[in-house]
Amino acid sequence: MRISVAPVPHEFAGCDAGTGIVVVDVFRASTTIVAALAGGAKFVLPVTDVEQAMRLAEPYAENEVLLGGERDCQRIEGFQLGNSPREYTREVVAGKVVIFTTTNGTQALAAAKDSGTTFIGCFVNFSAVADAVAGMDAVTVLCAGNNGRLSLEDFTCAGGLVTRLAKKTTQLDDAAQAARAAYKALQDDLARALVSTEHARRLAGLGFRADLEFALKLDSIPVVPRLHDGRIEPSPA
Repeated sequence: MRISVAPVPHEFAGCDAGTGIVVVDVFRASTTIVAALAGGAKFVLPVTDVEQAMRLAEPYAENEVLLGGERDCQRIEGFQLGNSPREYTREVVAGKVVIFTTTNGTQALAAAKDSGTTFIGCFVNFSAVADAVAGMDAVTVLCAGNNGRLSLEDFTCAGGLVTRLAKKTTQLDDAAQAARAAYKALQDDLARALVSTEHARRLAGLGFRADLEFALKLDSIPVVPRLHDGRIEPSPA
């Protein structure tokens, strides 16, 4: 197996069709997408801008679709949902199409959409997503980052996946080695380290501390979202 890590989307150069891509945005898009599918959403449509989201909602009846997402960490005006995974409960999303746009996560998904087989990963589905790509010859972990800059929570999650997948014969690129080192340095007190990151502090200051706790619950939602033909649905077992 060959494993690479793109610490931010602009460092992702694409890959061949046989590569498994794991898009990671721990705080919060990956976690929210997992929660939405676990809550019974029909599928999630990730888009990069607000206007596109509103256009895509037009063909649906009002009771068939939900607009979800954020800008500057806050729910977008006119959207029913923000980017808090705690909002995407079964009572709210079951049977609905969720059209979703965020500052970082859906930008990373857009970068990956024409490359390989794309999954969405984070801590809440950590083992399930690792198992989903374990048999592939090549894996790239694409971190969403924070406004074009590295975010420690995504990079560390990537490092955990590298650690889980790597065997003696595995080839790691330099970023994968660095991510694995970051994970190993923090793993003994991971939650404490990651709630002190720049992004986490901002979210906590805006009242989203509970989202951080939700996002750091390891293996709490064993759902593996897969992006295919523009839709995110649970990966077939």
